[in-house]
Amino acid sequence: MPQEMKHSRQIAPHSLAVVLSHLGSCERLGLPEEKLQRHHVGYEIFADFKAENMQHFWNRRVTHAISETFFLGWIDEHVLLIQGKEEHLGVLREGWVRRSLKPPPGFTIKYLGDVSPISMSPISQSQFIPLGEILCVAISAMNSARKPVTQEALIEHLTTFFPGVPTPSPEVLRHTLNMLVRERKIYPTPDGYYIVTPQTYVLPPPLLKHPSD
Repeated sequence: MPQEMKHSRQIAPHSLAVVLSHLGSCERLGLPEEKLQRHHVGYEIFADFKAENMQHFWNRRVTHAISETFFLGWIDEHVLLIQGKEEHLGVLREGWVRRSLKPPPGFTIKYLGDVSPISMSPISQSQFIPLGEILCVAISAMNSARKPVTQEALIEHLTTFFPGVPTPSPEVLRHTLNMLVRERKIYPTPDGYYIVTPQTYVLPPPLLKHPSD
């Protein structure tokens, strides 16, 4: 079981939630269909929100505050999370109170409010990593890099990319590889070992021979 570390950390301080509501169909809004469809991407909604409120040319405090805010998240298809310095968020709060803050096209702003920092309890990692898991990670990486996965190449890969892991003896390595083959997590070929995928056993049988054959 993963263990929680003793000290919790605060995530996303100084942030606002902007709760939005769809105005209606694209025909009623006079907006092209693709304009509304892209509103499902949170960052683009945030960009539209910034663009609308950057038009406050008469109020440089607002335009400066808006330019200094950042996209934090998009929740449940209608809640925009914005982060920034407290002084800039204060300007946005003031704009909301004075009813001068503009929504992104296709939306109205239902609510705007402060978000309490999220408390995160970091989970410590185990000092023990099963050799079979490490070998699968290594073989997958070597397959992706199109490197032949022989037992010698695996030892070299483990030494280079897993310096904190004790190098297994040839006997232990061979035993673990055989176990992974029996569990159908990897398979041997004349060119080396490969990770089993849903397409693996669709391959012609001659390709599924042991490297030593």
